[in-house]
Amino acid sequence: MKLLGTLDRYVVRQWMVTFLLSALGIPAVAVLIRMSEDYGRLVGRGVPPRDALLGTVLLYPGQMAMLFPAAVLFATVFTLNAMGRHSELTAVKAGGVSFYRLIAPMLVLALVAVPTNYALQEVAAVSGARQRVLHKEKLDPDDLIRFNFAFLDEGGRTWAIKELQRGRGYLGNLLVEGPADSAGVRWTITADSARWDSVGGRWALYRGAVHRLGDSARGPESIAFRTLEAPALDQPPGEMLNTFSNATEMRAGELRDYLDRLKRTGVRPGQLAVDLPLKYAVPMACLVVALFGAPLAVTNPRAGAAMGLAIALGTTLVYLTGTQIMKAIGGKELIPVDVAAWSMNGVFLVLAIVLLVRVRS
Repeated sequence: MKLLGTLDRYVVRQWMVTFLLSALGIPAVAVLIRMSEDYGRLVGRGVPPRDALLGTVLLYPGQMAMLFPAAVLFATVFTLNAMGRHSELTAVKAGGVSFYRLIAPMLVLALVAVPTNYALQEVAAVSGARQRVLHKEKLDPDDLIRFNFAFLDEGGRTWAIKELQRGRGYLGNLLVEGPADSAGVRWTITADSARWDSVGGRWALYRGAVHRLGDSARGPESIAFRTLEAPALDQPPGEMLNTFSNATEMRAGELRDYLDRLKRTGVRPGQLAVDLPLKYAVPMACLVVALFGAPLAVTNPRAGAAMGLAIALGTTLVYLTGTQIMKAIGGKELIPVDVAAWSMNGVFLVLAIVLLVRVRS
């Protein structure tokens, strides 16, 4: 049987129709329902009608990302279920084509869906954060100001800051203390203010001094400055002010950086630690559920569409429920976070292998 022959094109066409209807249509319906429910409440709360509508539309990528594995499962199950009802599976096997060869195009499409789903998650993180700003569920990050705080950056430097205005890229009255070197010498910088240089990716400090401490032979030294640009002071203002409330508003890199900052400050991340590997585990579920759903869909070839729907919905419900349970367990550090994130993929992959071995090919 040649690659992308008549049967492959037929399977791909049937699979894509169901997949697109599920991946695009169901999220669109969910967004329309959300819009009809929330529009009056949002406008009554002072949200401009344009922002209310635009914010609701920005929920669409998040809905798509969440339902992407389910769309792959629906497409796989309904394609094989329909072929079984119309005796096409029997005809295919009579023609010498094995079940594994038949589902190969579906598995390739499911594999392509993995990076696509990951990219959708990244887009959904940005659009979801913007949606909350438009609906006045959170302040615009550029309008946030933070007072009297300290943090430890990746270079081991301690920052003590009196005022941060993220939108202006401004720091007021700051102190930066670096770690001691092998000789016990420590450098400390004080400044009245600082401005963030977005082009150079560093802070420009104004009206301050550099202090050299810890050398008993030479004693402390101080050098005053009017302006100082230190390449090492490259901590962006956004990383000094957490504007996120949950993992769905952070891209994978942002979540990883945020967890690193929590670790440096000694804060336990809880379920956020599980959310990072989940950003990779959930897209991989596209392939896992396709492997699981394909043999399950042909257990009773004459079953109606209701059976296919029951299989798809039941699998989706079990996967999502199991993921949330394992996420809670992992967040309490009862099991490693990677185990918690990938456990449901592991369970369904084992079941898929068992079903694939037992299927009549």
